[in-house]
Amino acid sequence: MRGFLIFLAFAFPVVLVSPFFWSLVNMNFGAERVGYGHKTANGGMVTQWATLGPKAPWPGWAVVPEGTRLTVRANFEAAPAPGLNATGYGDIDGKASARSVASRYEDTLRRAGWSVRVGRFDALSPDIPPRPIHSCILEARRGAQVQRMSVAIDETETAGSLWWTVGEAKFPIGTTDKPCWGR
Repeated sequence: MRGFLIFLAFAFPVVLVSPFFWSLVNMNFGAERVGYGHKTANGGMVTQWATLGPKAPWPGWAVVPEGTRLTVRANFEAAPAPGLNATGYGDIDGKASARSVASRYEDTLRRAGWSVRVGRFDALSPDIPPRPIHSCILEARRGAQVQRMSVAIDETETAGSLWWTVGEAKFPIGTTDKPCWGR
């Protein structure tokens, strides 16, 4: 035990001065700016900058569903290379049912002039034994702006994610164009 305490006495100050430690703290409680290097088709490199963490920016045009709380996870800036669009995502949760939140969200987006597509995603989890996954995917488009909400169908409370991008976006693979709740 004494050896472990001596180790902690030396390791703790080293951890506190480490920029990697503070970067992880910022990613979980603040906002951390990071750059991701990508190779281009001609062999060059381009950097896509991102802000990670709950205090990362969220664009004003990306609507947050009424009755939910958004925790931003990432905001990626556009980079000068194909496929590196501005994009971001976060988690949502709320006390109202996912069905009522999705219905109000769809109505809000349609009234605001968005083109809305609703689909259902059904799959099995990779757990052993597998369990069913049922999600409602609500995607809205206006010009180059795209936003998408995904919520678990079987939940009495809302738990899911929001995602946005500016640029090309494909509807999630495996999502069918059938109503989530048989409306």
